[in-house]
Amino acid sequence: MNMRISKGQRLFFLLGAALLLASTQGSAETAEELLQKINQLPAKERQAALVQGAKKEGTIVWYAGMNQANLREFAGAFEAVYPFLKVKPLTIGGTRLFNRALAEYRAGKYEYDVINVRSSRLHSLKKVKAVMRYKTPYRQALKEGFYDQEGYFNGIWASVLVFLYNTKLVARQDVPRSLEDMLQAKWKGKIAMDDDADDWMAAVLDYYGEEKGKQMAKRIGDQNLQMRHGRSLLVQLVAAGEFPLQIDAHQHEVIRLRDQGAPVNYVFPEPFIPLKSVSAFTLASNAPHPHAAALLVDFMLSKQGQEIAQGQDRWPAHKLVSRGGPDDVGERKIVVPNPDKWGPRFEELVNMVRSLLMR
Repeated sequence: MNMRISKGQRLFFLLGAALLLASTQGSAETAEELLQKINQLPAKERQAALVQGAKKEGTIVWYAGMNQANLREFAGAFEAVYPFLKVKPLTIGGTRLFNRALAEYRAGKYEYDVINVRSSRLHSLKKVKAVMRYKTPYRQALKEGFYDQEGYFNGIWASVLVFLYNTKLVARQDVPRSLEDMLQAKWKGKIAMDDDADDWMAAVLDYYGEEKGKQMAKRIGDQNLQMRHGRSLLVQLVAAGEFPLQIDAHQHEVIRLRDQGAPVNYVFPEPFIPLKSVSAFTLASNAPHPHAAALLVDFMLSKQGQEIAQGQDRWPAHKLVSRGGPDDVGERKIVVPNPDKWGPRFEELVNMVRSLLMR
């Protein structure tokens, strides 16, 4: 029988189909809801569910704020545990990765699964809903200050900021020990600093108080700092003799080059050690590969992942993994930027660095 459908009936059917599709999409389970359900399963069933889903996904896109050598070590160890997964990293520097993640989300592009970003920047990603909550059971093993109550912040490590010096240009007994020592006239124009120094600024303001801290930062800025982008680059420039000193070097990078025979060493600043914000390892709210991404976060928080971080001379987040020996901070005063305080004021910190230091 030949049935003819009128124009009005076709329009009715098309409208109905569109409404059904919209309804289905509106009720679709988000990646956050999916992982929340999986996290409620018993440990073995939870792991099996993540592995089953990850096998179908095959890859993880990681916006990785770290150097290539460290990244390869983490990615290689993870892929050895999960050989059916391939890590696809992007490493273009922490600030550029952060800005890219924000820009992509605003444009409706969902490229990455996980990003490690300093905790002071996490507020901006949360504000636009570019990242999700992930209350993995592995966060129970984290030290205090390396996680939040909401589930957005799962810390993997922090970096101790030290005074770096070239051993051929500066004798150890002449190395400045405090910011006040850095103000000596003989160091004018000879001190290098990363232009991405908001964490250092936050620590100075927290230690001295905001008014005195701003005055101290201005006096340091009057020393004609040699600003460059990237602490990995700066430690190499100091090793090459381009500058005798750096005020905010990563301890783990100095140790690595020193152990390779480079003419560099460091001292812990006095009377406090600035700590770069805890590195938060967080999932994108629209992660293309949520199961695989969850496995990677779990791995980075696990004892195995944290021991790799320790081997890279980072300050690990895991309670059972701690630094020791002469390079440990010991009982020295540590100032950690508070993400709840400085996250909403991140742009203010950036502007302070620009106005007080970049001259």
